[in-house]
Amino acid sequence: MREKSWKEPLKPLMVHLHSLGERCRNLTAMGNIGAILGLILLVIGFSFLSESFRQASNLILLVKSAAITIGIVAVGQTVVMIAGGIDLSVSSVIAITGLISASLMKYGYGPISPLEGNWCYLAILVGWITGILIGILQGFMITRYQMPAFIVTLGTMVGLRGLSVAISNSAPINALPDQFKWFSDGQIGIIPAPVMILMIVYVATGLILRYTKIGRYCHAIGGNETAARLAGIAVDRYRILFYAYSGLLSALTGTILISYIDAAVYTNGDGFQFNSVAAAIIGGTSLTGGVGGLWGTLIGSLILATIPSGMVMLNVPSWWRDSVTGAVILLAVFIDVNRQHSRKNAIRLDAVQSTLTGHYLSELLGELSHAIKKQTGTSLCRIYLVDRETGDVVPQEMTSYEPGSSRMSTLPGRSRIVIEAKETGSAVLIQDLARAGYQSVVPIQPNVQCALALPLIHQDRCIGVIELQSPGVAVLKESTIEMLHSISQPIIVPLEDAWLFESGWLVRQVRESLRHLWDDLYLGRMPLAEWSLSEQDVRYERTPGARGEALRNLLIKTIESLKTNEDGDNHGSRCYQLLNLTYIQEQAVEQIVRSSHISRRQYFYEIKNSIEVFTDMLIRNHGKSSR
Repeated sequence: MREKSWKEPLKPLMVHLHSLGERCRNLTAMGNIGAILGLILLVIGFSFLSESFRQASNLILLVKSAAITIGIVAVGQTVVMIAGGIDLSVSSVIAITGLISASLMKYGYGPISPLEGNWCYLAILVGWITGILIGILQGFMITRYQMPAFIVTLGTMVGLRGLSVAISNSAPINALPDQFKWFSDGQIGIIPAPVMILMIVYVATGLILRYTKIGRYCHAIGGNETAARLAGIAVDRYRILFYAYSGLLSALTGTILISYIDAAVYTNGDGFQFNSVAAAIIGGTSLTGGVGGLWGTLIGSLILATIPSGMVMLNVPSWWRDSVTGAVILLAVFIDVNRQHSRKNAIRLDAVQSTLTGHYLSELLGELSHAIKKQTGTSLCRIYLVDRETGDVVPQEMTSYEPGSSRMSTLPGRSRIVIEAKETGSAVLIQDLARAGYQSVVPIQPNVQCALALPLIHQDRCIGVIELQSPGVAVLKESTIEMLHSISQPIIVPLEDAWLFESGWLVRQVRESLRHLWDDLYLGRMPLAEWSLSEQDVRYERTPGARGEALRNLLIKTIESLKTNEDGDNHGSRCYQLLNLTYIQEQAVEQIVRSSHISRRQYFYEIKNSIEVFTDMLIRNHGKSSR
């Protein structure tokens, strides 16, 4: 039963993530290529400037340095960032877990004697468990209390740094057992043990991210947390898991560091929090989540290890090394910001591009509902449009716009929150219907637990309402409102135009305005003037007479456009002829019938059709001016 509860709603999310993931992987691959070229240029440049740098032993030492410093901790940072978070506490976790392990090896704890010899591995295990628990605690605070990850991990970093000073009394703990020194000094053939550990961590984590549901969920949570929740993914549980994994890898780095320097110092890991983020960004991981990969992070780690190593061999002052490293970090963030803009533009274009090509109401509604389903992962959606004359909200029938589907789904009912959203002009969100009461919501399905009503506002008027529901408690959030707003905003104008046309309001307004074409005061007070004129024109033309004159000029110009719309368009020319004779020249019906050689019945039929053609042309021009 549990499998069915999440697999079905997960299908639309996975279809969306597959197409989105292909674009994101392409962008990440391009970022990896750039990072690889940058690394190659750095190695070639330093090799050309320094003979010592290009020796094979130095290159192996360079990789070992990357493994000992940020290579491993950057893996955990990458996983957290892909999931939409950040972990600034890694430096302090490295320090305190190393101090805890070293303290147990050197001094023991209470009645427990120092863990020497092979018992040192128990001390290391305690340090690793400590790192995991710190990650779990941070993840719990971030998910349970909705605290910003940046603030939580920053506070943890500062607090743990102070605790590290207290544990060590600002003095190093050295002379540690030799049994675990293989973490830094051991070798397998010519491969140093830290490099081997580094590769094991990267391969294992890479396989998990690429071929398991944990990896898919990691990208889904970072790419669209709301859609992930609506698809049934336990977002909070997995986010805690990712922070725990980051804590574990930070503790592993702390173990390798105390093995390498044979001492635990409270300053171990200083700067790793920024370098690990920079390594991930250089490798193509986004600060906003959802995009990234480990092999790019490995390249970024090697770049950040190459710069100081090469500059040391060139006897460059230390402050230059820090300056260059800082410049690389800023460049990486700059590149990531540009990647984010590219991805957002691609997603926004994919979501709304097709909705701007036509004005048929059913198509627009179908495309809007499909875009909402694609971005949120749920089909529990109703769309209402406001009757311009009565002010009632009218539920719409939405055609499924997915390829190969022509099924029409009617969503009956009207929730009270829809009326409230329309009257107040602001979104209404109920995160737990069991507490707020079901009297405000008409559920689309029996198991609905939360609901959202978002008004569609154009020129300070509500033209419709989107109602979204979900079976999960507190799944719909403020971020959902922002997402729906970004999806619906580009379609508001063509949607309102199509609705006004198909509901008959616009045709009636056009017919009435043509009858009073030469009465500027009457035209200026008509709702059509407000609809047809731009906001700038409405502000400029303050008096009814001025607005009426502007509307009259627009109507005449539109009639003239029917004459010159297309060469050889007999239908357009016929419409122009009838509208011109009837409303511009104001000829009597009998005169038009005689000159056109048609019956009165045929005349009224054709003038009705001409007004509809004219209205369609008016809508097209209105849509172009609005965009």
